[in-house]
Amino acid sequence: MVQGTRPNQPPNLADVGESVSVRAEVRDDETPVGQLQYLWTSNVGTFTGSGPSVTWQAPAQSQTPADVTLRLEVVERYGPATAPTSLEHHVNGSATVRLHDSIREVGDMARQFLLDFADSNIRDVAYVMRNFEPGCYGTQDETDQVTEHRQRYRMVNSSVGSATVTVNFGGVCAFRARPGDACAQIRVVFDSVDVVNGAHGPPARGTDQVAAVYVGSRREWRLCDSQLDGSVPFHLRRLFR
Repeated sequence: MVQGTRPNQPPNLADVGESVSVRAEVRDDETPVGQLQYLWTSNVGTFTGSGPSVTWQAPAQSQTPADVTLRLEVVERYGPATAPTSLEHHVNGSATVRLHDSIREVGDMARQFLLDFADSNIRDVAYVMRNFEPGCYGTQDETDQVTEHRQRYRMVNSSVGSATVTVNFGGVCAFRARPGDACAQIRVVFDSVDVVNGAHGPPARGTDQVAAVYVGSRREWRLCDSQLDGSVPFHLRRLFR
């Protein structure tokens, strides 16, 4: 079993630079477990400790997401003490850890969504929404808003800043208390013209909060909701409701 220390953290998940506990269930009917030899190896990262329970330190930098295999070889030595060489029995096992750089991955997806939204030349709504999880609480509303923007508005100017990301599995993003395992906060300016009636006022500006969820069944981050915390002029209120 591989388990991190953060509250509600899914098993078999680690972030770059994170230390996670690794425990093997070992049973031997003839030799006490404490007398067995445990050899832990992995293709990246390092182990500390000994025995059936150790700590694995994920690498500080790595291409992510990626699967890392943690391997254990258990050696049992037996035979007469007077024998010139002892007999050995080897048993091997492994566990797979999904390695992420959650802050970078969520920040990149959230920022890319806002950049795509700001580009009125991208007409394919499904493409703009490609990193959102179908069925998540905010995905349909966001899809409707992007669709309406493509039908009714044209972006004439925009600015999308860098992302500040916090990870809190099972937590809540501060603005409007939106659930999220991670929250990205990005400063934005969206200046759109209403092509139906020609309305064009001050741009919408503020901090866009993008909530993300970790989908354990696929072991990947996905977006779920977007909320603009800031000033929205009257002609854009249908868009940022």
